[in-house]
Amino acid sequence: MGMCGAYLRVTPEELRELIEEPERYWTYAEKADGTERAMDIDKAWNALWFLAKRAGFEVDFVLGGTLLGEADSDGPPRYFIADQVRTVSAEMARTGFDRLLEGVELSELEAEGIYPSIWDEPDALDYVRGHYNELVTFFAEAAKAGEPVVTIIT
Repeated sequence: MGMCGAYLRVTPEELRELIEEPERYWTYAEKADGTERAMDIDKAWNALWFLAKRAGFEVDFVLGGTLLGEADSDGPPRYFIADQVRTVSAEMARTGFDRLLEGVELSELEAEGIYPSIWDEPDALDYVRGHYNELVTFFAEAAKAGEPVVTIIT
């Protein structure tokens, strides 16, 4: 299975509840599974982190955010407040996937040990592009609604 990334849109009230009781994350995630409030980026998380960091994103939308609870084997979840979500959404709107790829060679991803090890496949970046484009929409909708976002890598 490997390490996968996921995102969850929550209301401000739900975020307050999660801050008080971080273990409730799984209940919220299960409830949102299969809806527009949840998004799975599978194993593309590491490449997205690498590319966004390289492009100079202000907010690390993959590994950043504020911890919910303490580190364990699944996570821990991290959250972005609505203002951070708006910042990420605006950066994504300005930075299409092709801009993220400027000057990047597949061999660089391989050399950096970016997970998963698929960088010798010619369509590897299509896999990452699809997840990035979905994240652009996901963050745009969350920003429009003024909602926080919770993320986790498990």
